[in-house]
Amino acid sequence: MKKIIRGKNCSLLRFEAGDEKLVDLIHKLFNDEHITGLLNPDYPLHKPKSVIKKWVKETAENPYGVWYVIKSKQNYIGYVCYKWRENYTEACEISTAILFEYRGLKLGYESSKLLSDYVKGLKKFKYLVAYVHHGNKRAENNLKKFGLSKANRLQKTITMALYNEDGSSGEYDLFALKLS
Repeated sequence: MKKIIRGKNCSLLRFEAGDEKLVDLIHKLFNDEHITGLLNPDYPLHKPKSVIKKWVKETAENPYGVWYVIKSKQNYIGYVCYKWRENYTEACEISTAILFEYRGLKLGYESSKLLSDYVKGLKKFKYLVAYVHHGNKRAENNLKKFGLSKANRLQKTITMALYNEDGSSGEYDLFALKLS
């Protein structure tokens, strides 16, 4: 897994345990009222820094997920990751979150595109997928720009494999890109 993925306006740096600047960023993201409703509820949302620090360490060492901090100039502005399940390499999920003040600057698109291009090159997964909170048009449009499309037929199968639920709540839409 690459430690650094470089782009034109941002770079992706692999999560490292003990990076206080990263802990500060994640704490800020996981307490940002603008986006916490859009994030995975399994994340330690609205928790103190000590809990976030432990989560960052565990996440950096997780063998079934690779997390990168998005760096623009000298600033940590968000994260992007790809993750899968131990016994299910059919699909890999990508996820992105960016600080409120950096949204709309095309950094979300560029960072997600960098990661998706990298994952495509791995030739390890059949599908690249992303979950979008129903009604989040900006995220939908960014995913469509690099080839993902709404995948209603795959949603139940992939959601069951990744999250052990059928995805019928209607809260999230699955977008997918067939890689092989």
